[in-house]
Amino acid sequence: MKQHSKSTLRLTLIWGITALLSPTLASAEGQDSLAQHLLDEVVISGYVPQRMTAPSGQAPVSLTWINSKELQLYRIQSVTDLTSRVPSLFIPDYGSKRSAAIYLRGSGARSTGQTIGLYLDGVPVLNKSGFNLDLPGISGIEVLRGPQGTLYGRNAMSGIINYYTRSAFDRAGGEARLSAGTHGYLRASVEQALRLSETLGLSYGLSGSMRQGYFYNETTKAKQDSLRMVAGFVKLELRPNDRLDMALSLQGDYVNQGGFPYRLLDIQTRKPLALSADSPETYERHTATARFLIGYRLSEGIQLQSASSYQYLYDRAQLDMDASSMRLFMADQRLREHGFTQEFILKGLPSEEAKYRWSAGIFGYYDAKKIDVPVTYSPRGASLLITQGIAQMKRQIAARNPQAAARIPAYQYVPRPGGADAVNLNAFSMPDWGLALYHESALALGKAFTLTAGLRLDYERHDLDYDVRGLEDFALKNPTDNSVIAGQAVSLRGAQKSEYWHLIPKLALQWKPLDHLALHATITRGHKAGGFNEQSFSDLVVQVQTQNTLSAGAGLGRPFDTTTLPERTSYRPEHSWSYEIGGHYDDPTLGLRLEGSVYLMQVRDLQLTRFVSTGAGRIVGNAGGSRSLGVEFSASKRLLGSLSAQATYSLTDTRFTEETGRAKKGNVVPFIPQHTFSGMLSFNEHVGGKFRLFGEAECMGFGRIYWTEDNSTSEPLQTNLRARLGVAYDRLSLALWGNNLADRSYIVFSAASPMPGGAMVQTSAPRSLGIDLSVRL
Repeated sequence: MKQHSKSTLRLTLIWGITALLSPTLASAEGQDSLAQHLLDEVVISGYVPQRMTAPSGQAPVSLTWINSKELQLYRIQSVTDLTSRVPSLFIPDYGSKRSAAIYLRGSGARSTGQTIGLYLDGVPVLNKSGFNLDLPGISGIEVLRGPQGTLYGRNAMSGIINYYTRSAFDRAGGEARLSAGTHGYLRASVEQALRLSETLGLSYGLSGSMRQGYFYNETTKAKQDSLRMVAGFVKLELRPNDRLDMALSLQGDYVNQGGFPYRLLDIQTRKPLALSADSPETYERHTATARFLIGYRLSEGIQLQSASSYQYLYDRAQLDMDASSMRLFMADQRLREHGFTQEFILKGLPSEEAKYRWSAGIFGYYDAKKIDVPVTYSPRGASLLITQGIAQMKRQIAARNPQAAARIPAYQYVPRPGGADAVNLNAFSMPDWGLALYHESALALGKAFTLTAGLRLDYERHDLDYDVRGLEDFALKNPTDNSVIAGQAVSLRGAQKSEYWHLIPKLALQWKPLDHLALHATITRGHKAGGFNEQSFSDLVVQVQTQNTLSAGAGLGRPFDTTTLPERTSYRPEHSWSYEIGGHYDDPTLGLRLEGSVYLMQVRDLQLTRFVSTGAGRIVGNAGGSRSLGVEFSASKRLLGSLSAQATYSLTDTRFTEETGRAKKGNVVPFIPQHTFSGMLSFNEHVGGKFRLFGEAECMGFGRIYWTEDNSTSEPLQTNLRARLGVAYDRLSLALWGNNLADRSYIVFSAASPMPGGAMVQTSAPRSLGIDLSVRL
């Protein structure tokens, strides 16, 4: 009787879902073709660190796999192309390759730090500036949604993005591609995997791309967002026997681009003005990474994995901080970083018969950064900066003595001799390191239930050594009597440190009532690292200089209290508790895949990015708490012949849970879209002999997005249409493609401007058309 009921339930569920998504069932041949297309998951080599007690496709976690075929289907070339294709994931393409702002499940980071970790072959990329990479030879991408801190540690509070490179032992061969399009777009790449012997494999890839740019600068009379980029990798794999796997890989890229195409908003109409920045706006990046991975099977049921890496990053960003043609504030930031990671994982190899599975690991890292940020102020910019500083000082005095504040003259900045620029020098050394121990166990409770529990102990330490020098010689003039006060020379030198211990538990229950159906419930904690606001020093040293000058020269107010610097220049870690119910249905015979989840995330010490008072830099501050309530759904289904449909949708409602700063309780947290979605139809049809026709059409969108904590400005729901149509013969393929086919223009980024009452924005890329040519090697 029980067996009959189970069979009836299975047939009823399959019939209902199939009837809903497709009026007819495909032939067996068509079903097999779709199953191969949709379920061609990435083969993960034994040397790649795997922390879960079960393969990720069987673990109690919400995840999205994008295999090599789907990478081409969605035309994914960088991390920003994952937006909307993964539920709740939003990665806007703005600023430069340095600006990898990633938002997932209502949590993210616009500048310093991250709440989503990015891993390449199981090794973390330490600096977010290296996230937006264009790496040939990617065999698949895995996105784990929800806190993953128990197994991945810090900065995995919203999830993890795992990139996997192709293996010569998985699938030999390769492909060469050439793409060209409007706006001077050109990209060429080649990738190949070679079996050199039964035990030795070689994989390599090289890509180069360029773009003249989308946005024309009326001041410089040139495109501002040009791009030149080269990237490559090589991987050598050794499998001397059935127990040992090893891989040594080298990877790097070079980026040289015009960046930060920000426009000012018209104060009256709130419409973007012409792009008019007069100072250089560029970004340059050099990266080099070496990874050495080992997987060794100690016995039939136990495996030891080791992952070592060295990571080098140099980047330079030149920014026109006021984004106008008036030449006010200019910054030239240079960062040089050396990072090391080491991880050991000992785990029981999963098997269908095992009732108990486990994994344990130790992870350590050391990351040393040196940053130099000279900020240049024109006479007009310095005057604006000093005026704002005096106004702030008067407000502080007025809070204690309004009559005294009213008597303070409207001091004016006296330009340096010859109208020369003033320079504020900033130099920082920022090493940090950490160590973690973690364990996860999974226990089968009968045939259908599995209980998973994990715990991680994390220690991290951050150090900051700073040397900041105020504006070069300047003076203030009292317009009432023309008396002049000589500026006080100021230099801030010192050191700060912060250290934290984190305990990160996880508990999950999985129920698998049917072969193709699995449900799970999860409770877990997450955290995002704290740190220092090095960009705030440029603004602070001018405040110190102005306040000390007026205090010493005119007897106004008190000297700046430098003992308050630590609290002004640091921010605390962000913590969360997440609760989730989800599941997936996956039936290869029907070519059907369904996945959905509902979650609640509660965050304490929420980190928000704001511009400093002058606009010359961004800082992170803690802002009370927030809660995110969301629903996610994705589906894939064959409709007729080779025609198939893919869809994703997510609703994310993230709100402040207490009043803080400009935010009232219940306000929407800025920069996070409330809806993201993608819907696509695709086909791949044999039309005779070796000829194939293929193509896809996709509509994707996101919004509404609020730009400020008081929710006074926002961007409504926006959509984007793209399509591709091509023909293939044997190893050759040719395709025409188009992005933003409706040529819609909308705001993708907005922030405060140093101009009085102003804001600066970046608009979306215009319509682009192009052609792809590829050859399988």
